[in-house]
Amino acid sequence: GRARGEGRARSGVRAPPSARPGPARMRRSVRPGFVEVFRPQPETPEPLKGGVVVETCTRQQLPTAGDLRRWLADRGLDTSDWGSGNTKGVERLWEEVVGDESGLELWRKANGELQPVRVTHVLRAKVCSPESRKRGVFLMNTWQQYGDGRKRIRNGLLSEKLTMSEMPLERNLHAVCTRAVTEEEMQRLAESLFRITPASPAPAYDPGYVCPISVLDEYFDDHVIEVEASKSYPRLLTLYHLYTVDILCSGLPSVDFNTLEFDHGDGAGGGPRRLKYVHAWVWTEWCQIQRYLFEGSSLKERKARGAFATPDALRAWLQNFNLDLSSWGQGGFKSVDSLFWELENQESQLEMWGRTDGVPLLMRVLHVLQVKVSSSDPRMRGKFLYQTWVQEAGGRRSKPVNRLMSAKLRACDLPFDRQRFAAEAKAVIRDELTYLVDSFFSLDPQSPPRLSDLEGRAVEVRGVDLVDHRVDVVESPTFRGLCTLYHLYTCDAECDGLPVADFSSLGVRGGPGAGAPAPEPPSAVRNAMGWCWVSWPQCLDVVHSRTREMEEKLTLYEEAGDAQVCVQRRNADVLEELSARMRSLAGERTVPQGPLQRSLALVSQLQQANQNLRGLMDSEGSRASAGTARRTFPPSMVSEMAERALISDDAFVQSDVVVEAAAARSPGLWCCLCG
Repeated sequence: GRARGEGRARSGVRAPPSARPGPARMRRSVRPGFVEVFRPQPETPEPLKGGVVVETCTRQQLPTAGDLRRWLADRGLDTSDWGSGNTKGVERLWEEVVGDESGLELWRKANGELQPVRVTHVLRAKVCSPESRKRGVFLMNTWQQYGDGRKRIRNGLLSEKLTMSEMPLERNLHAVCTRAVTEEEMQRLAESLFRITPASPAPAYDPGYVCPISVLDEYFDDHVIEVEASKSYPRLLTLYHLYTVDILCSGLPSVDFNTLEFDHGDGAGGGPRRLKYVHAWVWTEWCQIQRYLFEGSSLKERKARGAFATPDALRAWLQNFNLDLSSWGQGGFKSVDSLFWELENQESQLEMWGRTDGVPLLMRVLHVLQVKVSSSDPRMRGKFLYQTWVQEAGGRRSKPVNRLMSAKLRACDLPFDRQRFAAEAKAVIRDELTYLVDSFFSLDPQSPPRLSDLEGRAVEVRGVDLVDHRVDVVESPTFRGLCTLYHLYTCDAECDGLPVADFSSLGVRGGPGAGAPAPEPPSAVRNAMGWCWVSWPQCLDVVHSRTREMEEKLTLYEEAGDAQVCVQRRNADVLEELSARMRSLAGERTVPQGPLQRSLALVSQLQQANQNLRGLMDSEGSRASAGTARRTFPPSMVSEMAERALISDDAFVQSDVVVEAAAARSPGLWCCLCG
């Protein structure tokens, strides 16, 4: 039934559109407009990867805590030290299971070992109104205050622990979202200045108060599974099911506000309901919410070569994240197959970052070597090679690049050490600086050069040293919606045999990281590159000049865009007037109705096309004004990513050649630096 119903709306009911393009979202309700869409179960990470559930423990099997202790012991889990130190006792776990807060399963791992597992389900809600969702604005819980006045910083989404009886979530999604919003964290509205103080004690529960917020709709975004060793229950694994859902509500204040959450009373009779929390809610753009959610994130899982058997397996795993895979392989974007072969060729890795109450982040990780090539000629002191342009073998035009010599590093034989960096730097210098031509050279696609007609130049590398490592986070230009983390390693390389004037060079096929080279065509030239000798001030001047040029072009594009908006609006007005006048002729007997109706249909098509064009222009404008991926992440997260560099401890030790060269050039300064 799941396979047959996937992606189909109920008969006669049109599915409401999602607020943004993306993969199918799971929705469940009994209301019109419902769409029944299922996602595949996300992959279970290590150490349960490849395992299966062989037994599920029910509440009926555990009348007492002693029964739970025996159930765990019979399955090989020793609980004799539970309850000592910072651990919890068996009684607390029994209360969780009997109270429907968590479940117990027995897993058989891939190696055949049996493992008891505690199972917990958590809902993370992006609460919004239909209008705010279109703008990408949601509610963020900035702080919470306990009923006794204590306060803590939250900076997260609405988070609610789900009960086992509410599973499976797809059957109870609307009821779960309604409970989480109207019965838990947003039970009662208050103004944004409300606080519990000595002069303003906690208010009493009002049984007559009716929450003005109503849940209209819900869209399922993500389902991620995480497995952790339980700190509270030694040797017991905890499996977290983390669901992220967009909840569309009516009755939400249009300004920031607070809410009051009361507990549900004690005992069978309910008892008095005391104030549990004061929640502060702030309307915030999603990109800014992500910045806070990623604070404190940690690396959860890394996928590399051999992690996926086929491209289809990778696609199934990627569907667990909020990625628009339908656009991959189209319009200049690479396909899932391309990403699969990147992993298999060890050109990149995939990392999943997240925190228990945050939104998971999928990151594509690349390692890039940058080589600052200098000459041993004393006349070139203080200067290095700077690549200004590149022209591909089949291209007619060159494009500016303005960067150091660069090459991708394959993620194999880790960690990177001095020998690896030296070998990679020498390889890229050999591939890009062997065949030199004049600085005005341009490739002719109709008559490409042959290596047999060119004379290679013997460039000798005297020394290579790693001098810097940093990271940069950008949204991938080739895989839509996927963030890319670049580990950038900079090496100094001193060479003999280089020209002292600016020049161009021809890159050859089969460079580092290219994998097994295919049989070479008559011309094995990969591209042409332009090089110039610069000092650091000159390098900055080049960058600033390029920046000014881009800003001027951007200004022209913005002016053209504004003009297009004006034209589009005038077209809309003209089409509306034309349509109105044509409709006024519908009752005229002298007017042929057949041609008139066809003309009205054509005008309607033009109006729809004009409206679609306006929507496309607004969408592109929103993308242009959005922050970069790096601005989305907090500095602490970028710093932690940088600290996870796969470099050996001695990689930054300088070679004797470079030390001697530096000492010979500036003996006094070098003595001061070395102490």
